[in-house]
Formats: sequence, structure tokens, C-alpha cells
Amino acid sequence: MRYLLDTHTLLWLLDSPSHIPLTTLDKLKDPRNALFISVASLWEIAIERSVGKLVISRSTQVIIDELPSLSIQLLPILPKHIVYSETLPFHHRDPFDRLIIAQAITEGYSLISKDRNLPLYPVKVLWD
Repeated sequence: MRYLLDTHTLLWLLDSPSHIPLTTLDKLKDPRNALFISVASLWEIAIERSVGKLVISRSTQVIIDELPSLSIQLLPILPKHIVYSETLPFHHRDPFDRLIIAQAITEGYSLISKDRNLPLYPVKVLWD
């Protein structure tokens, strides 16, 4: 299975895995599953750290450096993701979330997120 992690999922996986349900955590640790994080999530982390909205011990670069040890691959932002994001209904106004949703839909990935608005879109969301 291919999973795209929401930004908070990555941060909790790094620092607070107890915030993630055990069945979801099992999926994240199963080597048969392919895990991805959007470049948009890393950009969101960098912006929120720079304005003081997100206080974490790791720099964005350290997070990027840790991804291979977690078997997480970077998902680049492609033109098709941007184009699809403009067709989404506005259940979400956050541009990072909208792009991540568009990426999951266009790539056929399931999203791992606690966000209650994501199931309003045509994407499979796991958080159990």
C-alpha cells in the first residue's frame, strides 16, 4: 500500500508516536508499505518554524535527513498536483492541505491524517 503522511503525522511519528493509533502506527512501520511525505509538508514545517508557530527541536534539514531512516520518500510537487488542487471544493482553505489532498488523489495514495475534513474529499484517509 502507498501512504501519504499529513504534516502532523510525520511530526508525531518523529517525536510523539503515542499520538498515533496503534493500528495506524503498525501500517507506518510495515516494510511492505511505501510511505511518502510531500515537499509541501516540509515547506509548511519550515514556514511555521520561521514564524514561531511551530516549536520543535529538529530543524527542517534534520527532518529531511531523517526521512530515509523512517523509509519515507519525498513526493515532489508536480504540475498535475497544482492543476488538480484548483478543482477541489473548499472544505479546506489551507493551501498546504489542499496540495497534499490533490497529491494523494492524483497519485492514488491513501492519506494518513487525523484531519476530520479530509474524508470530505474523494481520498481514502486512515486514522484508526
